[in-house]
Amino acid sequence: MIGYDRPLKAEWIYKSLQLVEAGKNPKEYYEAYDNIAVELTGKDGRRKTRTVLFRTFIFNFQEKTSIIEENILMKLCKEKSFEYMKPILLSKFIIDYEILKQFSTIYTKVFDDSQEISTKAITAKMVDAFGDSEIIKRSTRAFLKTLHSFGIVEPINSTTYSQIPKTELTIEQVKDIFLLYAISNHTKQIDLKHLDKALFAYYKTPSLSDVANKYHASEWEYIRGADRELLILN
Repeated sequence: MIGYDRPLKAEWIYKSLQLVEAGKNPKEYYEAYDNIAVELTGKDGRRKTRTVLFRTFIFNFQEKTSIIEENILMKLCKEKSFEYMKPILLSKFIIDYEILKQFSTIYTKVFDDSQEISTKAITAKMVDAFGDSEIIKRSTRAFLKTLHSFGIVEPINSTTYSQIPKTELTIEQVKDIFLLYAISNHTKQIDLKHLDKALFAYYKTPSLSDVANKYHASEWEYIRGADRELLILN
């Protein structure tokens, strides 16, 4: 299992993906990243967060790591605003990291929208799910810090966070999350009836059927029956 023990800030991800260009060696952007993640003072800390960022948002889309290839998030970050991109970038963590998908599922089951988030309580639930290992505890702490940078929670003290009221995604944002989900999972088919709810754990969403209808023909074929709702991507 891949852990998530180096918290990334939303702004670092967005600015990095705006900056990088397809066809370049990733090493060409190492110094630029250091200038983006200015809050990190240690060389080792910058290197480790850069590794997580490049792995999640660049290399997971391609087979080789020697040259950067164009991907959907690089393209979107150059076209869309930071606020537009935050939910889409956050969804990539949930798509790629089983440990963060489980965290998000537990988060929505244990805490309603009005409750404060206890790091002790959610860590205990994560340990119940995965076992008592240091990687579970570090990943839980790190992802809570990342959620803070995305505007999902606000720290009250070292062990408690308050929840910021959920914003509602636009139909276009949900469309882009669907496309990201399909690309990341190497599939042309999305089953809306069995889509993991963790994907939208931190936001309100419009009707997924409305999204499916809106982009029928332009992005996918929407097949709807008594027991199925499928998107077959173009």
